[in-house]
Amino acid sequence: MKKHLAPIVLMTLIALLFPLQSVFAGERWLHVRVAEGGDDGERVSVNIPLSVVESMLPLIHVDELEGGKLNLDIEEMEGIDLREMLVALNDAPDATFVTVESRDESVRVAKEDGYLLINVDEDRGRGEKVRVRIPLAVAEALVGNDPEQLDLMAALQTLQEFDGEDLVRVESDDELVRIWIDSSENGS
Repeated sequence: MKKHLAPIVLMTLIALLFPLQSVFAGERWLHVRVAEGGDDGERVSVNIPLSVVESMLPLIHVDELEGGKLNLDIEEMEGIDLREMLVALNDAPDATFVTVESRDESVRVAKEDGYLLINVDEDRGRGEKVRVRIPLAVAEALVGNDPEQLDLMAALQTLQEFDGEDLVRVESDDELVRIWIDSSENGS
């Protein structure tokens, strides 16, 4: 009897797991890669469907994060209207808005093709490089209509529209960090 039980259990597991693959077919995935250099360098790979993040986010109730929304410190935000700032940014032509050059690093903040770009280069381009690329549509969803909260759920839903583009990329001599969204389960 035990001899026949193993194939039945295996077939049942396959039958249960196979439909899960089709549930995530066409789904957008959040990918995070961290790779340290050298022979002993660690590698971290996170691949999670955005729908799973969406279903879990409202369940988190920690400090300022409540039900998929991040409560802002109003005292620090007093006199700042993020919604109107984003409207102004959206209405502005593509341009470089801020450039900071120093002996140790350069910083560039720009708007290009519907994205807010933040680039930081250390040691005149020979050190760490940080590239942040935020779709303005995602920033608008994040700001929402409540000046006291950031709506992470709305931002996640808007991220579903983007595919294969790096949102964050950090490169240095000994490490690479990359965050992006695409429709591939393994991020390849």
